[in-house]
Order: sequence, then structure tokens, then C-alpha cells
Amino acid sequence: MLGILLALVANAVAVVVVANFLPNQVSFSNITNLAIFALVVGVLNAVLRPVVKAFTFPIGCLTLGLFSIVINGLMFWLATKIKALGVDATFLGATITALAAGVLNSIFGVLTTEREERRW
Repeated sequence: MLGILLALVANAVAVVVVANFLPNQVSFSNITNLAIFALVVGVLNAVLRPVVKAFTFPIGCLTLGLFSIVINGLMFWLATKIKALGVDATFLGATITALAAGVLNSIFGVLTTEREERRW
């Protein structure tokens, strides 16, 4: 449960960070919409991403897995196409946001793993 919550927080933080550094690529209207956007990205990653990865498996093999960056960007970009969320991004901005979210997820994962190991 903690991992899911951290992934949602990482997605929201990534959008805020990228929106501040690349204002022409990503924008959002308010924090509530940003939280809902992070939830939608999480659902898309859980439901649609495995299907897309299965269909693009040969391309992923040819690029040694680097095509997954494009797939992550596609999931973020698809979530921005839901206009009711109030988040807008170009495909490049969505891909950069997906990269930032991946880095933040990795950092949060290391921090939570170290905390759990110290507990034992």
C-alpha cells in the first residue's frame, strides 16, 4: 500500500517539477486536479501499460528496453488528454515527466527499503 501511495506522490511531484522547469511543456490548473491526474496515471500504468508493452515487445528488444521510456511518456500523455483533469502537456513534456517520475519512484523505493531494513 505504501508503494502505491509513493508512486502517486512521485507522479504528482514530477508534474510539478517539470512544470516549473519546462513551463511550455507541462501545465496544471490546481493541486486537486494534479492529485486526480496522478491517480489516473497510476490506473493507466496498471491496466493499459502491460498491454502496450506486450504489443511493442519486439521494439523493446531491439532498443534494449529503452522504448519503455516512450511507453511511459505515452501513458502520461494519454492521461493529459482527459481535459477534465486540468493537466496539459506535449508528448515531449509527458515523456520528460515520466522520466522524472521514474527517478523519484526509484529514490522513494530506496528510501523505503532502507527504512524497512533498519526496522529488522
